Amino acid sequence: MKHLVILFALFITSLAQADVSVGKIFASHMVVQRETKAPFWGTADAGEKVAITASWGAKAETTADANGQWRVTLTTPPAGGPFTITIQGKNTVELTEVLSGEVWLCSGQSNMQWNVANSTNSKQEIANANHPEIRLFTVHNEARHEEMEELGRISSWAPCSPENISGFSAAGYFSGRKLHKDLDVPIGLINSSWGGTGVEAWTPWWGQEDDEAAQRIKASWDKRDEDYTPEKEQALYDSQMAEYKVKQKAWIDGGKQGRPPRGPRKEGQPRDNRNYPSNLYNSMIHPIRTFAIRGAIWYQGEHNAGQGTHYEVMLTNLIQSWRKDWGYDFPFYSVQLPNFMSPWKTPVEDGGWPQIREAFMRVGENVPNTGTAITIDIGEADNIHPANKQDVGDRLGRLALHKTYGKSGFAWSGPIPAKCDFSDGKAVVTFDTGGAPLSVRGGGELVGFALTDTKGVPYPAKAVIQGENSVVVSSEQVAEPCMVHYAWANNPIDPEGPVGAANLINQEDLPATPFRFGSIPPFDTFAETLPEEAGSYELLYAFDPLKGKLTGGGMDFLYDVDNSDKLQGPVTKVAYYLAMQDSDGKTTYAFASMDPFDSDLKKLGVPTKGSGARFQQQVTGVTIKTNAKNVAAGEFPTGCNIEFWDCNYGPANKTGIEGADSQKFDFGDQISPDGSPGYSCMQIHNWQNQQSVIVFNKFGSGKNCDLGIGSCKIPGKNPDWTFTSSGSEVARAEFKVLVLR
Repeated sequence: MKHLVILFALFITSLAQADVSVGKIFASHMVVQRETKAPFWGTADAGEKVAITASWGAKAETTADANGQWRVTLTTPPAGGPFTITIQGKNTVELTEVLSGEVWLCSGQSNMQWNVANSTNSKQEIANANHPEIRLFTVHNEARHEEMEELGRISSWAPCSPENISGFSAAGYFSGRKLHKDLDVPIGLINSSWGGTGVEAWTPWWGQEDDEAAQRIKASWDKRDEDYTPEKEQALYDSQMAEYKVKQKAWIDGGKQGRPPRGPRKEGQPRDNRNYPSNLYNSMIHPIRTFAIRGAIWYQGEHNAGQGTHYEVMLTNLIQSWRKDWGYDFPFYSVQLPNFMSPWKTPVEDGGWPQIREAFMRVGENVPNTGTAITIDIGEADNIHPANKQDVGDRLGRLALHKTYGKSGFAWSGPIPAKCDFSDGKAVVTFDTGGAPLSVRGGGELVGFALTDTKGVPYPAKAVIQGENSVVVSSEQVAEPCMVHYAWANNPIDPEGPVGAANLINQEDLPATPFRFGSIPPFDTFAETLPEEAGSYELLYAFDPLKGKLTGGGMDFLYDVDNSDKLQGPVTKVAYYLAMQDSDGKTTYAFASMDPFDSDLKKLGVPTKGSGARFQQQVTGVTIKTNAKNVAAGEFPTGCNIEFWDCNYGPANKTGIEGADSQKFDFGDQISPDGSPGYSCMQIHNWQNQQSVIVFNKFGSGKNCDLGIGSCKIPGKNPDWTFTSSGSEVARAEFKVLVLR
């Protein structure tokens, strides 16, 4: 009897293995990309013959390989249907109600995931969503540390109807609806999106492993993974939960005003997190790669707004790697981030959101077969998830209709600057108008332009439309402009704000993209302010602290000039020079020379893990020269110290610096035993006079670094500028490390 049970079990296993199957993305009610060679794949027994037949007349045959995998291509028909596709092996699989049409992949973070039910006028939109030739497929959220050959969970294709549209991507649906209406063909929409996720999570590691930004992100996750234990996470969660309960009670006791506090959640093993580089590509893109699509739409960037200046590289890596997977350069259309946060107070407010908008436009300019839907006018100041996804879909649809399908007779984009000429004290910006002449929303004068002079100081500017495609920008305060900005702020759309609403459009009411043109002359004041030192000292390092960047996974600092391998021999003095220019054009500088505190030149620069520099010590023979009123100038044989390290630190005065406050971050802080890189600081102090001299913290954070000359006097802030992000208030800066031999 025992042998019969075993034989029966083997027989059942054999039958299960014999079943031919198709990939989980193939199902009844699907849409196949029309008039192409569409890949189909699945599993069967090793060596099993598989035949696929479509009711439109196409056929294909193959044999499963040694791993039981099979793949064929099937020639698809013109738009139409319904059709039936039959897959025949030792068993038969039948896909019914299949349509042939246009298939688009919809991906990104929460604003792509944002569903129809939470969008503007949702009840009516849902009630009217009776479009049986629009078919919907959602990839379930899943993050994996390794590439998956198949989707983790089975989904289904569903005809668009009031019963099933509410939870689908609103941006995806509204763009697909426009294509369906204007092309009059079936539309297939594949939603693969997840809120709160970064572009690096959607990109295969092989597509970004050469990118230093991706290396830094991965190194940070790997460090967290090394330090992770369930016990540590539970302790942190308990602490955060106690904090949350206090905030929740205060919110309830206060009449539930404003948004309720958000409770904490456990993230689990860091390497399995949805934002670990490539984890979402592995599980939500790789399993459907090569499924025949016309193109992709992308709504993401909020998560990467702090990396705006590098986002062009990151998004380009994603596009190129996806196209490599699919085997062709399909169209890729992005949504530019809309207006968000507090209204602008000045016509130039640099930061992550304007920078990342610029990155989208640069991708559109530099990567073939791409484009950007401009949405600067349809955001919400206090909501990162604006409800108006209808206009988002309309603008994505316009792009695709014109650029992919060759349609014309309408505006397909808002105005995009093509070139800028500076002459006679003016800037003349010429636009690709997007299919309709330039105009002013609401009439009246143009709002939102600024000109910057050669000192780097921006001023509000007048702007006038010239002809159908140009704008002339001028300012009585700027005789020689070197830069022009338009709508350059987090939120440049607020009629009630101090500046007003940026209002350049084309005559079909599509907004112009925010932009900037030109460049400010290099900021180099050292020779001008200290000619004697400029003639005697040699340059060891030079960099712009407002563009500070770490390389090699956070191991090293990226200098503009690095002469550490060229300069030889002992040095008698090392000096540090910081100059900063404010928004009014005023320049403040400080120079601090001292006896060398280390013979290794690489340890005299920005302290990094790679250099091994880590100093909390007194320095001698200090000379300070400065025009800052709050810094004592002169000779200081003793009484000064430096705090140079790349790790975190605390306010405790463990080394006993006289006069230091153990409760504040100042000139007597304690190096954290935590690993590096961390918050990081490079500080020169005159403790004898109870003041900082030169401060540079958060080395790799660019404009968000802490930067200061003298002690910080802002009420409630730390004297050594820690946690101030004061670099965001500085117009221009230069930092030099010099040596005297």
